[in-house]
Amino acid sequence: MRKMSKKSLARALGIGVASAGLAIGVTSSAQAETGFTNGAYISSTYVSFVGCSGQVQAGYSTSTGDTYARGWFTLNTSTRGLACQGWLERSTNGGGSWSDLSYTHVGAGGQTVGTDYYYDGPGYLARVCVGDFLYSNSYSCGGSF
Repeated sequence: MRKMSKKSLARALGIGVASAGLAIGVTSSAQAETGFTNGAYISSTYVSFVGCSGQVQAGYSTSTGDTYARGWFTLNTSTRGLACQGWLERSTNGGGSWSDLSYTHVGAGGQTVGTDYYYDGPGYLARVCVGDFLYSNSYSCGGSF
């Protein structure tokens, strides 16, 4: 029997509460820019997997000029009948490795949810991941900024 990581276990457990549209916590040292209200939209990139979809939306602060990114998800029931999940990841080494940046959002029925905005300036990349976790690798990541 294969041992599940804490991340995979938390996501698997989230399937049982998906209809409530709950977010599953992850630990991260990154701080969300919760007061990002003085910004302007730049663009977005898109990723999709088994009917689950997400995008990285980028914007900049009109007061500081700093770039921020967030994940935006449409959480349907996957084409395999499971709840969709989505989260935002960050790389600080040009995409060599990635770490979770946001909570994992779980839902179904076309629910749209977004993460907080996170700093995404020079030396940072952000991407979204979506999937249904039928298997531990049943997700896809992309759309990096």
